[in-house]
Amino acid sequence: MEENFKSKIGFSIFIIFILFLLVGGYFFTQKVINDDYNLGSNKSNNGLNSYKIDETKDYIYFINETVISKDANLIYKDVVINIKGEEELTESLEKENKENKNTIKYITDYKDFDVEFNYNYDNLYSLYHRNYEVYEFDKYVSLIIKDYTYSCYDLLTFKGTKSYVYNVLDGTRLSENDLLNKYNVSIDEIKERIKEDLLKSQTYEDGEAVIKIDETLNNFNNYSLYVNDLGKLCITYLVKSIKTDYNLSMEV
Repeated sequence: MEENFKSKIGFSIFIIFILFLLVGGYFFTQKVINDDYNLGSNKSNNGLNSYKIDETKDYIYFINETVISKDANLIYKDVVINIKGEEELTESLEKENKENKNTIKYITDYKDFDVEFNYNYDNLYSLYHRNYEVYEFDKYVSLIIKDYTYSCYDLLTFKGTKSYVYNVLDGTRLSENDLLNKYNVSIDEIKERIKEDLLKSQTYEDGEAVIKIDETLNNFNNYSLYVNDLGKLCITYLVKSIKTDYNLSMEV
C-alpha cells in the first residue's frame, strides 16, 4: 500500500517536471523569437534604412517623367535623392531640370527662316538635356549627371558632368578627396592613365590629331568621380576634339 502511494507520488512529480519543461520551453522559445524580431526591427530602423526620407523608396529614384522624343531618346525626369539632409539638393536639381525644359525650341519656330537641318526628331530644333546614371555597391550609392545640348544639326553634344556619392550607412555625401583617399590615388595619377588611353586611341585627319589631348588634360576640371556596381572608382570626363567634344568613362 505504502509502495503504491510512493509510486503515485513519484509519477506525479515526473508529470509535473515534464509539464514544467514543456511550458518553460514554450515561453523561452517565444522570448527568443521576440528578441530576434525586435533586433531585426532595430536593424531596419537604425541601420541601412534609417537615413532614408521615404523607407518605401530607393536611395535614388525618379519622378515626373516626360518623353520629349521617343525616337531621339530625349526624356526629362526629376531625380530624388532619398537621403535625409539632401532635400535642398533635390530641389536644386529639380530647378535645373525645369530650366532645361524651358530651352526647348522647335523647327517650326523658325518657319520665317530658311532652316536647314540634318535630323528631324519630333520637330525638335534644340534643347538642353540631362542623363542620369545610378550605381550601388555595398554601402555606396552614386548618382552621375551628364549634361548635353541637342540640336537638329549634330544631335547630342556633351557639355558637363557632376556626381554625388553617398555612404548610406551614415547618410554622408563623400567628397572628391574622400574618394581619392579611399582608393589611394590622386588626380594627377588619373590624368596620366587618361593620357595613355587617349594616345592609344588617337586618330588623324589630314595630318591633324582628332583628339586634343593637351587641351583635354590642361583644362581638366570637367569630370566626376563615382563608385560603380563592382566597387571600382571610376571617372567620367570631357574629351576635347577637333570635331565634337564628347565624354569618356574609365575605371581608375
